[in-house]
Formats: sequence, structure tokens, C-alpha cells
Amino acid sequence: MTKRNLIDLLKHRLAGGDCPQELKGKYHPKILEKHIEIVQNYLIKTVAYREAEKQNDWGLLDAYTKTYPNVAVNFDEERNEYYCDIPISIVDLPQNRGIRFISDRQNQAVQYIYRDNNSVDIFSNLDIDRVSTKPRWYRESDKVFFSRHLSSLINGVLMKLIPAFSSLEDNDEVSIPSAYAKSIFDLVFQSLMGMPPEKMSNDNNSNVP
Repeated sequence: MTKRNLIDLLKHRLAGGDCPQELKGKYHPKILEKHIEIVQNYLIKTVAYREAEKQNDWGLLDAYTKTYPNVAVNFDEERNEYYCDIPISIVDLPQNRGIRFISDRQNQAVQYIYRDNNSVDIFSNLDIDRVSTKPRWYRESDKVFFSRHLSSLINGVLMKLIPAFSSLEDNDEVSIPSAYAKSIFDLVFQSLMGMPPEKMSNDNNSNVP
């Protein structure tokens, strides 16, 4: 289902007989979009992330990923570091797993290596820092900074990110954890009525903490 399809179906449900009376015909599409984002972000952060963690299979998060093939790389002269702006709002996950992948634009075999923001001294003292030529990256707010291994000839990178709902284009496919595919509308209704995410998920799936 595309983003536009989901919003249109929700608008249709809000005008229908099975919608709570206090919600009927009240909400602008931008408000609906925000509440869909609240629900989707929560489900990705809890249901999808925890399932990937449980199975030790982070590839399960790829279902929610979109590729951005040419993100411009800039140079910060004060810090003497290359960086790029994260081009969209992403779903923030532990260990920055909302950023799924970074590589050269035309060579995904050269996958850059994630490191924690505060581990630069540790990495610089490891043999891998001297032997491996793969760039490393770390995140600061809405930017990604790269290690000295990044060639000055690189002016753009390929990024695979988990977009927030508001960052999707109208024709982008929307992925929802399968257990919630049929109840997404009810969850959004509950969000519109001010019910917190924890209450929404527990009411719709007793297996989610």
C-alpha cells in the first residue's frame, strides 16, 4: 500500500459508520499523516526492532528501508572532517540502526563501517584502523561524519535509511509489521483520540510489552 493510498483509506474510514463519532470528518490530511507517523514509528521501534533483535537478524529492518543513491558529501574545515547531511527525517533506533547502510555511490561492496560517536580514540589505536581502508562513520544530530579513510575524491555517498512516514513520497510503499497490517487504522484512531502508543499496542496485541 502506498502512502497516498493509506491516507486516502484513513480519510474514507473517518467518514464512515465504523469511525468514532468524535473523529468523523475532523482532520486535515497533514494531521492524519502525523498520527500515522506516530503509530508507524512506534511499531518499527518496538515490534520490528525487537523481532530483529530477538532473531539476531537485522536484515528484517530492510523491509522499512529506502535507498538514497546520491547524498552530497561536504567538508567541514573547522573540524577537518568530511560529512553529509541526513537527507530526510528517519526513525531513530538504538545504535543508529535507522541508518541501515552507507557506501560509495556506485560500489556497494565498499560498505562503510559504523562506529560510536565517542569511540574515535579506541579505533585509532586498533590495528584495523591501520589495515582497513574502509571509511568509518558516526552520527551527530542530523549529520553523518566520516573518518580520514574517506577519499577526497568522493563527493557523494549512497545511503539506505528507514524514513519517517512524513519523509515518504506519495507513491512510496508503506511497510507495517504484519501482525498490525489490519489494525493500523484502529491504532491511528486511538492516537487521534489521545491514547499513548503503549496503550495502543497492548490493546491490539497482547504479545507486545
